[in-house]
Amino acid sequence: MKQLPFALILFRLALAPLLLYLANLGPAYYLFIVICCYLALISDVFDGIIARHYNVATPSLRLWDSNVDLIFWLCACWCIWIGFATEIEQRWSIVIPLLLLEWIPDIIYWLRFRKFGCAHNYFSKLFGIFLLLNFTFLFGWNSSILLTTTIILGLISQIDRILIALILPARTCDIPSAYHAHLIKKGVPFKKYKLFHS
Repeated sequence: MKQLPFALILFRLALAPLLLYLANLGPAYYLFIVICCYLALISDVFDGIIARHYNVATPSLRLWDSNVDLIFWLCACWCIWIGFATEIEQRWSIVIPLLLLEWIPDIIYWLRFRKFGCAHNYFSKLFGIFLLLNFTFLFGWNSSILLTTTIILGLISQIDRILIALILPARTCDIPSAYHAHLIKKGVPFKKYKLFHS
């Protein structure tokens, strides 16, 4: 059971290229893309719960979790480009900043601590939920009703991650927000809710 969290992370990694394959097969397979996204979310929730239960939630495991999440959702977002390029082109003004901001937190972490980050902040969790809902509407009902909102939430989550990376005095995982990073810097204790961290 102690190996199960890592197995779930690898399962999510294996789903990433499958998404791209399904997207290239065309609209007849879009429902399977939605199913893969829900399976990814379920695996993401349970790898953290199981890891904490068996006390194997190491920084290395958290880093794997963060990196695989990034790979999976980048592949998922590429599926949107494959299936709904026009919708993306209409939103370039917010899509491009989101793509650029994605890399900045890890660059800051590397320059400051020579390690990549794993904040798992609340805004990123909310962004993930909206990504899932967005995929449900796009690939399930051909509706882009949540696309703009999802991208804006993504921008907010990346700005929060950037602030966390700039504020933290040392590389630390599972930081709820930039405000909590400020509390850490000031040495002020706060409560973490285990449900929200991997």
